[in-house]
Amino acid sequence: MNNTNTDCFVSVILPLYNDSRIITIVVDEIVSILKENYQFYELILINDGSEDDTTEQVEDCLHKYSGLRLINLSRHFGTEIAISSGLDTAIGDFVVILLPDCDPPQLIPELIRQCQDGKDILIGVRKNRLDDPLWMRLGVNLFYWTCQHLLHIPLTKNATQFRVLSRQVVNALTYVPDNYCYLRLLSAYIGYRSQTFTYTPIKRYKKVKKRGLIASINLGLQIIYMNSAHPLRLASYLSILASGFNLLYMFYIVMVYLIKNKVAEGWVTLSMQNAIMFFFISVILGIICEYIGLIFAKSRGWATYYIADEKNSSVFIVERDTYNVVNDSKDIAI
Repeated sequence: MNNTNTDCFVSVILPLYNDSRIITIVVDEIVSILKENYQFYELILINDGSEDDTTEQVEDCLHKYSGLRLINLSRHFGTEIAISSGLDTAIGDFVVILLPDCDPPQLIPELIRQCQDGKDILIGVRKNRLDDPLWMRLGVNLFYWTCQHLLHIPLTKNATQFRVLSRQVVNALTYVPDNYCYLRLLSAYIGYRSQTFTYTPIKRYKKVKKRGLIASINLGLQIIYMNSAHPLRLASYLSILASGFNLLYMFYIVMVYLIKNKVAEGWVTLSMQNAIMFFFISVILGIICEYIGLIFAKSRGWATYYIADEKNSSVFIVERDTYNVVNDSKDIAI
């Protein structure tokens, strides 16, 4: 065992969704690394409504390894919510978040060491996106540029879910009562001492899990609408601009009436004006509807997630003689 890190409790959160083919290998790697470097640890496996035999595979691991906890969510809520449920139950001094199909567990000891040296948040950043299709890379670059330069949303470009959080940061994150929290952005909003690290994701599947076009667009819109008031400000600017055009057109009508003796009907101009005005109105209504929909969703008061059941390892994490329990209290003065 490496004695440099044994004085801390490490929690690892692993969100799972239809990962039965790789879960045994991943758990074996993570547990081996934790056991080699730390005396106190826990591996929290969040089953996010998997439709395969992920639950059965994890239950087999519970009987084989120590320090494992399984949380079965009642349905599929998504990776962000699954990680949030893990943060709510993690008890470690440092909490590691990683995805089973692409994040390398071998980096955990070095990342924990950096946190012990004074960092509260370590954020994983993909080295490149060469595996993504061209349309995805172009869309991602445009999205990050828009967020950083136009909307002033502090997103870290190419940031992943792989990160390490101190106990203070975890407490701050779990205090935020937001059903639509985006953890990669929320980590930046709460402050604390943060640092990025670049790594190359691994591939445990031949076909890497990818977010589709529609899902990517929905996620991008949710991030923008939930974290910036700039779209509403844009709607205000468009309203002012449309009103200005309308005033100019009214002035144009008055001038034509005063200067010309015979005024043409001008159906082309009238049609163009109506088209422009309805375009602005449609854009403004679309943006307002998105915000109203989010306000409605928040007003329902539903819980962020629901847990179906929770199971723990049947194996002790440490030897009995290391427990902090007093067997004989006759010499203790109270």
